[in-house]
This record gives sequence, C-alpha cells and structure tokens, in this order.
Amino acid sequence: MNSEEQLSRMYTQLFKTWRSQVDSYWQRSNYFAAFETAALAGCWYVLDKRYLTTGIVFSILGVSLTIVWSISNLKTHAYVRHWWEAIISVEGQLRLSPNDFATKIEEQRKTLPYRNVIQVVPILFGIAWVTLFVLGLALSCKCPVR
Repeated sequence: MNSEEQLSRMYTQLFKTWRSQVDSYWQRSNYFAAFETAALAGCWYVLDKRYLTTGIVFSILGVSLTIVWSISNLKTHAYVRHWWEAIISVEGQLRLSPNDFATKIEEQRKTLPYRNVIQVVPILFGIAWVTLFVLGLALSCKCPVR
C-alpha cells in the first residue's frame, strides 16, 4: 500500500471519528435539554405548591447541572476541533483542492463562531434556573407583595 492510499484511509477514518464526536455531542445535548426541561417544569410545580425550600434546592441543583452541561460542551468541542484539524491536515497532504471540504469550510469568514452560538442554550437554561431560585427566595420572604 502506498502512502497516498494510507492517507486516503486515514482521511476516511478521521471523518468517521469526527462525525461520531459530533453525533455524540448532539445526543448528549438533547439528553441534557430534555432532562432540564422536565426538571424546570418540576421545580416550577414545586414552587407553585409552596414547597419553597425544596424548590430552592432544586433550582440550585439545576444551576449546577447547567454548569456541568456547559463544561461538557466545551470539552466535546475540543475533541471535535481536534479531529477537524486532523482532517484539514490530511486534506493538505492529499492535495484535494478544490474538493477539500473541511479546508473550504474553515476558510469561510465567520462573524459569530458556532462554538459561541451553541453555548447560548445552556446559558438560557441557567437563566431559567436562576429565575426560579430568585422566585423561590421571593416567595419565602415574609415581606408583603405589592
């Protein structure tokens, strides 16, 4: 087997590995989003029924879960990025231009990196959890509400 055949096989394997990392990321994010949606609804219900201490504790746990989700996103993005850069490297060695898929995408001007956009979802969940935490504190206050 010559070196170009080896590079072609490596290129194929790199794409498979990269794609599995991306698929894993999306599956993990879907699970986090589904679980957090159900947990938010449960926390809202608990606060509505005036189990305020329980609701406050749940909201703190929810914020913690959202932080874990964000960290997981960042770590997974690093894996995806690693394999993406490996693909670009092999594309250069194979001289695939003008069909060098990853290199062409990388060269496109990006006004807002996708990595930043995708982090907005956990941030929104975090805001919802903090809102429920503040609501729980406000409801537990003995102050008259206007």
